[in-house]
This record gives sequence, structure tokens and C-alpha cells, in this order.
Amino acid sequence: YEVCREHALPMNGKEWQDIRAGRLQVLHSTPFKMVTIIKEMMHPDLRERPTSSELLKRQELLSEEQKQLMAEKHKVLEANMALARQAQKLKNLTPPRPRGLTRSNTWNGW
Repeated sequence: YEVCREHALPMNGKEWQDIRAGRLQVLHSTPFKMVTIIKEMMHPDLRERPTSSELLKRQELLSEEQKQLMAEKHKVLEANMALARQAQKLKNLTPPRPRGLTRSNTWNGW
């Protein structure tokens, strides 16, 4: 909030009371998604605030490298799912092999 507002949080007064009540001043140059995150983080009820673990998973807060890594992981997951589907199709196409020893009639009656 301080970074977006470009000044320190108030120590007291009306602005401080407004912040405590969850009424934040509009952050004109800040992207809407970031404003939403800031409002969530400064929610008056601390049980409603996201945890640090939850924040670290937010797409908006990831670095470009982290976003790229997640995209690559998603591609690998999709490829593995496609391979599993293909393997299932192949399994359904091939007849089951007999288990153990099988008896075949090789005697022609002589």
C-alpha cells in the first residue's frame, strides 16, 4: 500500500481510521488486480486476509521466470496425460496374453 501510494502509512487520524475499516484510497496508477490483492491483504478481519503461502501462489505476484516455469510444468502435465490416454488405447487394442503355461493340442492321434 505504501509503495503504491508513494508515502508512508498514517500513524493516526481519519486516513488511519479509514484503512483500519478497510476503506482504502483509490490507487490510480496501480493495476486493478494489484489493488484487489492489497485490499485482501489489508482486510479489517485478519481471518479474511490471505496467508503468505496463498499469496506466493497468486499468478499476479509471480516473477516472469516463475510464470514460465509454471507454463512448462503445465505442458509436461498435458503431455503425460496424452501419453496415458494413448497407452490406454493401445492396451485396449492388444489381446490379453495368457498367463502361465498353456496347453496346446500337438498330438494328431497317431
